[in-house]
Amino acid sequence: MNSVLTQTAKGILAVYNSFIPREKHAVSDDAALEEIRRFARKRTDISDHLETLYREALSVQPKLLLELGVRTGASGFALSRAAEKSGAWLISLDIEPTLFRSDYEKWRFVQGDDVEFAAAFPEFAEEAGFEPKIDFLFIDTSHTYTHTRSEIDAWVPFLSPAGTMIFHDTNMKLIFRRKDGSLGGGWNNRRGVIRAVQEFLEVRWDENKPYRGNHNGFIVRHIPTCSGLTILRRKR
Repeated sequence: MNSVLTQTAKGILAVYNSFIPREKHAVSDDAALEEIRRFARKRTDISDHLETLYREALSVQPKLLLELGVRTGASGFALSRAAEKSGAWLISLDIEPTLFRSDYEKWRFVQGDDVEFAAAFPEFAEEAGFEPKIDFLFIDTSHTYTHTRSEIDAWVPFLSPAGTMIFHDTNMKLIFRRKDGSLGGGWNNRRGVIRAVQEFLEVRWDENKPYRGNHNGFIVRHIPTCSGLTILRRKR
């Protein structure tokens, strides 16, 4: 079984975090970015990475963004802003229902198994009116090794020649640290996501530390904080 924190331990972390000052930013003239920063003030296992998702998505000048795993919609909040600013499609997919909603006209939510949906994706894209070429792919689903390997196999063929693929939870721990020094409670996934990613890239690094490299046709950047985020940008 995966270890999880007790309610007592969570309470202790909450008290500890109350003494940690929040990160400050210079005010940006990008209204969407400021909105994302305000949203990210709620400390979660992905709050550190929402601005990164937004910036990385914009950097590829996307026509199509796909997120696998929606949960409460934190990533969708950031990615919908990037999609709207770019005029791109955003497809959000989860096996469970989601409370996340967007008024953006090019946003679609699909409930179902993400690996199975890959087989139907070309037909779905044709009916919606866009090419099945993903410029930005974000994966944050079961966090298990087998599922992540299946997702890579299923979705990499749809990644555009200049596309970016990002994985969350590439440094999962029972207790994780955010970049501001605050702590959060997670669980031990036995290196599931990072193991799958590193096997795909045919490389191994210490996920507890920042990392940059070039592997298997991708420029790789790994951020170890806040459960870990690993960015794979195709070489252009």
